[in-house]
Amino acid sequence: MEKNKLIEDSGKFFTGCNYWASHAGTAMWSDWKPEVVDNDLKRLFEEGLEVLRIFPLWPDFQPIEMLYTSEGQEVEYRFGEELLPDTEAGQAGVSIVAINRFREFIEIAKKYKFKIIIGLITGWMSGRLFVPQALKGKNIITDKMAIMW
Repeated sequence: MEKNKLIEDSGKFFTGCNYWASHAGTAMWSDWKPEVVDNDLKRLFEEGLEVLRIFPLWPDFQPIEMLYTSEGQEVEYRFGEELLPDTEAGQAGVSIVAINRFREFIEIAKKYKFKIIIGLITGWMSGRLFVPQALKGKNIITDKMAIMW
């Protein structure tokens, strides 16, 4: 039986860092510049880093907004002015643009042989809360819609 690679490497020391693109910080997914990311990762690789922890920000990957009536009643979730696409990702409120940027990031990281740790849903980062527009002002731990999304 083949050993699990993670278990095999668990006793080894490695160097790494939290990563945000140098040009944008926490806005890296919305202000995507793959050439900057590539240069950043190349420089980190040249300095001997092996592991990167990355943070897909919740509102970039699930950019849902709520459409309201003139009386303030909730109507439906949307991507800005657009209806949620009738796709599996669209109905989950997931941005294909963000997913493709994430894929591109992973390909760049592979080029430099980085291991990646992903903060799966990053709502709190750098001293502030990042949530989709539709969930602003809600308790994201207890609100039923926040939990659903």
